[in-house]
Amino acid sequence: MKSASRTVELFSPAKDIICGREAVKHGVDAVYIGAPRFGARAAAGNPVDDIKRLCDYAHIFGVRIYVTLNTILKDYELTAAERFIRSLYTAGADALIVQDMGITRLDIPPIPLHASTQTNNRTPEKIRFL
Repeated sequence: MKSASRTVELFSPAKDIICGREAVKHGVDAVYIGAPRFGARAAAGNPVDDIKRLCDYAHIFGVRIYVTLNTILKDYELTAAERFIRSLYTAGADALIVQDMGITRLDIPPIPLHASTQTNNRTPEKIRFL
């Protein structure tokens, strides 16, 4: 059986725009950063304006920006999460790192979704689902 070809991607966390720019300067392929809502990295408190500035800078060098939205959403948060995802898409985010697969049922723009390690992807069935 022929093995699948894999592309290795070097990506780095960034607690803020300063760290994100440094990661870009040091040659990463992608940076992941927390937004001020709906993410395990929310304590980083990066405003959407900072994420946009990081996206603008990173894209000059062909570096992608992934934003973490990796908490479980409550029903009352869905409308706000949908609006928030639109703002991140407009800001230039290249993908979202998500835990709650309910996001796939929202009316969101065509932004790639990456499964967070928090999705509990430990079984073949879950991997196939993802």
